[in-house]
Amino acid sequence: MTLINVDVQIIYKLSTLSAQSLYVASISQTTDSSQPKLTGQTDHSTSFFIGFFLIFVVIGFLLGCFLKYKRYQKLCTKLQAEFLKEVETLNKIEKMTPEIDEKIKSQKNQYVETLEKIWKMKP
Repeated sequence: MTLINVDVQIIYKLSTLSAQSLYVASISQTTDSSQPKLTGQTDHSTSFFIGFFLIFVVIGFLLGCFLKYKRYQKLCTKLQAEFLKEVETLNKIEKMTPEIDEKIKSQKNQYVETLEKIWKMKP
């Protein structure tokens, strides 16, 4: 039966019944307990999905922070190694400069002596 036929039959039966049965019939039609349960279930489902989504957001945030920290540690160790290499290179250069200075002084003295000899030879 279609919905219109059901409505027409209910109206016909209600018109034939007494006022007391009409009151009972109207109460039984208005109290439908399945409707509030469905809205409660949808609220529960929605809150479940929101909670599920928020948990994934928090887990994603924590994993992102952890990966960023690991990348920072790798970069730090790489920079420390480069810094130590530069310090060692500077120390080697510093150790080499006295040797270079001594060589330059000896060469300078040789040039001065050679120039003095040439100067003395001219007159």
